[in-house]
Amino acid sequence: MSSTRRGRDMDAALRKKGFRCDRSGKHIWYYFRDSNGEDSDVKVMMSHGMAGSSLSTDLLSRMARQLHLSTRQFLALIDCPLDEAGYRAILEELRIIA
Repeated sequence: MSSTRRGRDMDAALRKKGFRCDRSGKHIWYYFRDSNGEDSDVKVMMSHGMAGSSLSTDLLSRMARQLHLSTRQFLALIDCPLDEAGYRAILEELRIIA
């Protein structure tokens, strides 16, 4: 498993896994939706210029922390073994969302 990922792949995976994408500002923000379809406090940011580039291991690690995941879990979220229900279960177990 490569330690870098493309920004476009991350964008597609996050939107597929229940995140709302907001491109209106200086950065692209991804907000995880709670069970009521509302934005939760779980969010991650990516700069507009990163969409077409590879994201470094360090950046992936920082993004993982923003989403309350280990780097390995974050890569599973992007690569698809970890689906939305599995991610939601992790957040519920950590009492991040209800």
